[in-house]
Amino acid sequence: MRHYISCGSLPVASEMNVAQRSKNANFLRTSCTDNWSVPFCNCEYPNETRWKHSTKKMLPCSCGEDTSRRLDWIWDKALTFETVVSGAEVIFHPVYSQGTTIVRGNEPLYRGRHHYWELKILSPLSGTDIMFGIGTDKVDLLRHQFSFTSVLGIDDQSWGYSYRGLAQHNGQLKYYGKKFSRGRIIGIYVDMFRGTLEYFLNRRSLGRAYSGIPREDGVEIYPMVSSTSAKSSVKLINAASFEDNLRFNCMKVICKYPKLLAQVNAIPGLKKIAQELWFLQFKEPNRTEDFALNNLHLADEAVLCGKKLKLFNSTDSADGNDSKGQEINSESQIYDSLMKREDLNEETTRSSKSHNHRFISTESNSEDDELAVII
Repeated sequence: MRHYISCGSLPVASEMNVAQRSKNANFLRTSCTDNWSVPFCNCEYPNETRWKHSTKKMLPCSCGEDTSRRLDWIWDKALTFETVVSGAEVIFHPVYSQGTTIVRGNEPLYRGRHHYWELKILSPLSGTDIMFGIGTDKVDLLRHQFSFTSVLGIDDQSWGYSYRGLAQHNGQLKYYGKKFSRGRIIGIYVDMFRGTLEYFLNRRSLGRAYSGIPREDGVEIYPMVSSTSAKSSVKLINAASFEDNLRFNCMKVICKYPKLLAQVNAIPGLKKIAQELWFLQFKEPNRTEDFALNNLHLADEAVLCGKKLKLFNSTDSADGNDSKGQEINSESQIYDSLMKREDLNEETTRSSKSHNHRFISTESNSEDDELAVII
């Protein structure tokens, strides 16, 4: 079971007693001792302060930036302070830091769509906190400009993932993933159809972080990054949104099965769709019992319809035995069961053809025939 610690009033001394401040400080301090993630690539970064010079000084590393260059939104320059926005790159506190700065996207996340964007960390991260996440239009971007605060998730209007490996919402911290610094890529996936938030570290899913993201009319959700660290720098390398339609949901299922995905990529008409939805092909996290309890998979409403399905053993039924039902409570169980059943049917078909046509091998089925059977 995860342990939550309230820290919503951490930066304001008048709202918190000394004991609570000490407790939260110890929690943050112990989270920084180990469990650091590795960089996305092995490229070396220059140590000189790039922002003091012209744009001629560029990072030699561009790893991960050529996967997708789509930018559906950019940073809102009109709402920034103590921040230099140069294209897709943001430099927080370019001289020195006296508080917390927040930057947000210039476009809200539209309801009913899937949003994914990635941020590449260009500088070492240190200090009170650097956080990545989302917030509503009610977040006051200037409130903490003179205080060092873990600001994203400090109330119920924002959700954040800290470089210390902690996630925060409504003033509650929880251990979520490994700590990270320069050279990492942070991915953020917001499902505005179901109202969920998920983070990726170096393009590996960390599991669902939060649900219940507001989707009602009158509430706008924006991408956000906050930093208390002087000369900290991040770059938006891609940002895209997609409709929640049949094509998206079919690809979401297909990408879970490497064999089926390879067959789809072999079809010219479908390869372009798979490339467009490249982020769905990231590896799933390892699911322990603790993870399963705290980060439940989303059920497919169109399949489950709010009911528990039962899967019957067809072989037992054919033999006259009582068929025993197995409860299906998640979409992954449904798809796994379907794939196993289709593999069994495929083996039976091949065995029958081999028996009736002794000169035809079991490998005579083409990839197109196999794909048709699975689909």
